[in-house]
Amino acid sequence: LNEYKSYLRMDSLLKQSSSVLADASNFLFANKNTIIGAGAGFFLGSTLAYNAIIKSYGKYGSGLPGSKFTFDPIKEYCFNHSNITESNSLMRLREETSRHPRGEMESTRDVGQLLVFLIRTIKAKNVIEVGSFTGVALLKMAEELPSDGRILALDINNDFTSVGKPYMEEAGVLSKVDYRLAPAMETLVQLRDSGYAEKIDLCFIDADKANYPNYYKLCMELLRPGGMIVFDNALMKGRVVFRNTEPPFSSIHECNEKAAIDTRVTSVLLNIGDGTLVLRKHD
Repeated sequence: LNEYKSYLRMDSLLKQSSSVLADASNFLFANKNTIIGAGAGFFLGSTLAYNAIIKSYGKYGSGLPGSKFTFDPIKEYCFNHSNITESNSLMRLREETSRHPRGEMESTRDVGQLLVFLIRTIKAKNVIEVGSFTGVALLKMAEELPSDGRILALDINNDFTSVGKPYMEEAGVLSKVDYRLAPAMETLVQLRDSGYAEKIDLCFIDADKANYPNYYKLCMELLRPGGMIVFDNALMKGRVVFRNTEPPFSSIHECNEKAAIDTRVTSVLLNIGDGTLVLRKHD
């Protein structure tokens, strides 16, 4: 008898479920135009909002403080509440870079703020940038250097570097920039062997990730006591955390691991930009 009662209850529930599903199906069919319209409205609204962000900040969210692909309101708040600003020349170069086919390689604004903060802190005059691309970070640093300051800009692509040169000239800092168009490893070795050892105040690394450990080694030889090295893309959108055995993430992970145990430096890995590793060489 109990089993029969259970069967009746189950049968009743199944009938109720079938009735609910039938009603839902009828509702969806009867209101399909409204539902499709609402979905289209949501899609259109999302598209308009996305386009508004892109219009303000450039392709790929370029120039946003944070991920190059997403808008981060918290990091935007941080950027807007810092008093390290950007010149008109730099903003226009950033805008042009955002339209470049490789615009995702651009350094984010908060990384630029950090570089300025470090240059001011250590009173840097001699800087090396490994991987200049169009020169967004390069222009930011060159503007901050004193009149007798110098920045060695290492890259292999003249098409990239030529984008930023008119903006450097417009900003009055082109004379501070020494472009070296050659593989960065070769240039760093030449600099070390030609009298630059322990003469450089700050190195900013934003080039091929597979060579990060090699750039670490050579820049440490070039860096003066008290000087600093800054590595961009030290997190690679989290891939360094979850895929650190795969190249090129393994090379970045190796660099991060080395910095954490290197007794010659004080190091900090910051969640700025796409991850920023900062080293200070001991006095």
